[in-house]
This record gives sequence, C-alpha cells and structure tokens, in this order.
Amino acid sequence: IETRNNKLEMQSVNNKSLIEELDRLLERLRVPSEYAACLTGGSFDEARMLQNVEACEWLTGALRGLEVPNLDPIYANMRAVREKRAELEKLKTTFVRRASEFLRNYFASLVDFMISDKSYFSQRGQLKRPDHADLRYKCRTYARLLQHLKSLDKKCLGTLRKAYCSSLNLLLRREAREFANELRASTKASRNPSVWLEGSSGSGHSGHSDTSPVSDAYAKMLTIFIPLLVDESSFFAHFMCFEVPTLVPPGNVPNGNRSDDDTNDDDLGIMDIDENDSKADKNSADLATLNEALQELLNGIQEDFYAVVDWAYKIDPLRCISMHGITERYLSGQKADAAGFVRLLLGDLESRISMQFGRFVDEACHQIERNERNVRQMGVLSYIPRFATLATRMEQYIQGQSRDLVDQAYTKFVSIMFVTLEKIAQTDPKYADIFLLENYAAFQNSLYDLANVVPTLAKFYHQASEAYEQACTRHISMIIYYQFERLFQFARKIEDLMYTITPEEIPFQLGLSKMDLRKMLKSSLSGVDKSIAAMYKKLQKNLTSEELLPSLWDKCKKEFLDKYDSFAQLVAKVYPNETIPSVAEMRDLLASM
Repeated sequence: IETRNNKLEMQSVNNKSLIEELDRLLERLRVPSEYAACLTGGSFDEARMLQNVEACEWLTGALRGLEVPNLDPIYANMRAVREKRAELEKLKTTFVRRASEFLRNYFASLVDFMISDKSYFSQRGQLKRPDHADLRYKCRTYARLLQHLKSLDKKCLGTLRKAYCSSLNLLLRREAREFANELRASTKASRNPSVWLEGSSGSGHSGHSDTSPVSDAYAKMLTIFIPLLVDESSFFAHFMCFEVPTLVPPGNVPNGNRSDDDTNDDDLGIMDIDENDSKADKNSADLATLNEALQELLNGIQEDFYAVVDWAYKIDPLRCISMHGITERYLSGQKADAAGFVRLLLGDLESRISMQFGRFVDEACHQIERNERNVRQMGVLSYIPRFATLATRMEQYIQGQSRDLVDQAYTKFVSIMFVTLEKIAQTDPKYADIFLLENYAAFQNSLYDLANVVPTLAKFYHQASEAYEQACTRHISMIIYYQFERLFQFARKIEDLMYTITPEEIPFQLGLSKMDLRKMLKSSLSGVDKSIAAMYKKLQKNLTSEELLPSLWDKCKKEFLDKYDSFAQLVAKVYPNETIPSVAEMRDLLASM
C-alpha cells in the first residue's frame, strides 16, 4: 500500500508539473485574438497606430520565443510548436504585405495631394520656399511601424524605399523647377556683351550694366535648396532605417539658414530597435545602398540648377567667376560623409560653371587672334586697353576660391595676346620694333594698378617690361647707326683688328690711316647738331604714342654717348696725337638741344 501510495503521489506531482509546463507552452502558443485581428485586418489610421505597434511588438516577441535559445530545444520539433511557428510566420507575412502596400499608397497620396495644390509652389511674382514640415510630420507617424517592419522582414524595406523615393522625387523636382523658373523671371538684369576683345567692334564697351542680381539669384537657389536636400537625405536615411552615421548633426546645416521650426527634423523621436548590431562593415554596405537610394530620391533636380547657371552665363559670362566661388563655399561646407548626392551635385555644378567660363575664355582668345588678319596695323592694338578693362571687371567678381579659375584665364589671354602681337609685328619688319615697344608699353600702363595686387598679372607685367626694353634697344641702335653709320663702322673695323695686331700698327692698314680718320670725322661730325636733330625727327616720325617720346629720346642720347665714349677711347689708343670732339662737348651739345 505504502509503495503504491508513493507511486500515485509521484504520478500526481509529475502530472501537476506536466500540466504547468504544458500551460506555459500553450501560453506561448496562444495568439491573443485582438492582436490576430489587428495583424490580419486592422486599419492603419493614425488613431490605430498604437495598437498596430503593440501587435508588432507582441509578434516579434512571440517569434523570438519560439526560437531555440529562448525555447527548450526539446520542444523545437514538437508538431504543435512547428504548426504554431508556421501560423505566426503567416501572420507576419500577411501583416508585412498589408503594411507595405498601405505605406506605398500613403506616400504617393501625400505627394499627389501636395502637387495638386498650386499655391504650394512658386508662382508668377512669388517665390515660395519649399516647406516639408507637414510632410515629415505625417511620415513620422509611421516611423515606429517602419522600424518594426524592418525587424520582422528586412527585405520589405527595399520596395518601400523605392516607393518613397519615386514619390518624393516628383515633388522635389517640381519645387525646384517652379522655383528656378520664377527666380529667372523675377531677376532684372540686362544682358552684357560677350564680345570683349574683338578688334573691329569699335569702342562701345562703356555699356556694362550691373549683373550682380544674376549671381545673387544663383546663390539664392543654393541657399534654399542645398540645406533642403541635405535635410531630405538625412530624414530619409533615418526614417527608412538605414544604419549609417547621422548625415548632418541636427541643427548644423552647412551655411545653414535653418528656420527654428525644423531643427528637430532628423530626430524622429524613436529609438533604434536593434541598437547593438550596427557593425562597421554593415554600415558601409548600408551607406552604399543609401547613396543609391538618394540618387533615386534627388536625381533630375540638377537640371534646374544647370538651367540657372546657363541662364546666368548668357546674361554675363563673367558671372561664372562669382558662381564658381559660391559653389566652392558650399562644397567646403559639406561634411565628407554628408549626403553623397549633394556633394556630387555641387561638384557637377562647379564643373558646369568652369566649362561655361572656359567657353567664354576660348571665344575671347579667338577674338584676339582675329586681329592678325586685319590690314597692316600701327599703334596700340585695341585689345590691350580692353584686356585691362576686362581684368578689372573679373577682379570685382572674384569670391573666395575662384582665384585659380581667373588666374588660368589670365594666363591663357595674355599668352595669346603676346603671341599675336609678335605675329603682327613680323608682317612689317621695318616698323616691327616701334610696334612692339608701343604695345608692350601700353600693356604695362593699363595694368600697372592691377599688377600691384594680382601676382599672376605681375608676372606678365615683368615679361612685357623685358620685351619693351629689348624692342627699345633694337630700335635706338638702328636709328643711331643710320645717322652715324661711317663713324661707328670705322670704330668696328678698329675693334676687329685689335684682336690680331697691336694698336701701333693699325694706322698703317688700308682705309685706317690718320688721313682716313680725319676725312671720316669731317663727314660725320661737321654739322653734328643737324645729325642729332635728324635722329630726333626719325625717332618721332613713326611713333603714334607721343607720351613715349621723352623717355625714348633720353635712352637714345645715353646710348649715343656710350657708343661715342668707346669710340673716343679707341682713337686715344690708336691715334694718340689726333684730336676729336671730347665726350664732354658731345654731352653739352645734346643737353642744349
């Protein structure tokens, strides 16, 4: 009896604990009816979001509860557990499908609603800054749901992200298009001539109007849209559960003109559900996916930026300089990990501006080269003073980083100007030196002030200065030899013989006797004042820039005295007893004229 009692007692204890264990298991397998109803057919209205989120949390927990570390491995293969797991999976699939479909339609309807409201966009006479606060507020209602969808089925996010991108892309492009159109229509600026250095177009260059509204309009486009695009990228990354570092710390938008009401745009008021599995390699994969998605979100908007650049270029090509500086400033303001698309957009804009400016520079260079084809030219070429006007204008437009762009243009312009100058000079060798010295002098005079502050122009200023000196020396020597040919030819013969025989023997050479010296002196120096006056006349004759005459005449007198001095020294060595007019006499004579 004792033994049987003990057995019964043990059986009863075992049955009791078996029932408890089965109750616990059944509790795990029970699907509360309110959750089942919510997951399979509940509505996704804003008011019902709390129940939806609770049902999701329960489902996630229940699924985890039926996985091995949380469930005793002995039960894992029980039929009831397998069936229940299949039932939960089915619930999950149904819910994910329904929620995804709802959200896809929701994003599309939100954007359609905004697009159909004309007053939301810029219109004639009214620029409208895009405002996405309401849109984001509505999206935020479903942020928590998205987090749960991600933990339930990561694959469903792909289609949701695509749907969000294509809907929002329509909105952003429409905003940019309307804004850019109105910006151009409302900017008053008259078109500036794009011909700056053409030879034939007379001197009608006084009519340069102020075109600063054009670059202001471009700056406005960037001020409004770049922070907006950065914000959109950041919101998208956070809202669509990408595990990447925050794109821009909230409230710290580059060059931010951020209004107070959207300082918290990126903070969705939610905690990341899987906070502990954001590993570095996963991050970089996510970052790549994010940048692809951002491409879909924002692609096409660049066309409206390009349109503003091209429009500004048509009104005043030089405005490319200011626009380049503005773009550069935004680029340096972007963080390296900031929205990839925005950096690419700014980079493309900068290339576009440089390309347009390059077109202007090339065209201006062709204008310079066309001067070659004109008939024989005298005096200062028209493009030299015009280049100074152009350079002064370009300097006014420089902002920040556009210095390099302008310096490259100067280098191209001046190189072509100098080459063309030398080519034109060659067409008439007789007057080449006068032509060169006048033009190089004009180049220095017109750029004197700028060369003091712009190192690149200073370099070309010195180059022109050297070329001027060389042309002067050649021209003056030619005039002196023309007037006193016999005198200096006699000196040259003596110099040549000095290399081979002693000075004492020279007077016995053919054509170099004392008699020959006297004859030559008589013909060259009788009426020397007339010869010097003739030299002055010849110097004056072909010069169109009168203001250069005094300095050229001083150079000419100095050169003549130097040459005469070396002649006097030769005579003293070779013909010690002969007297010739002294250097001092010549100097006095020149000074008195």
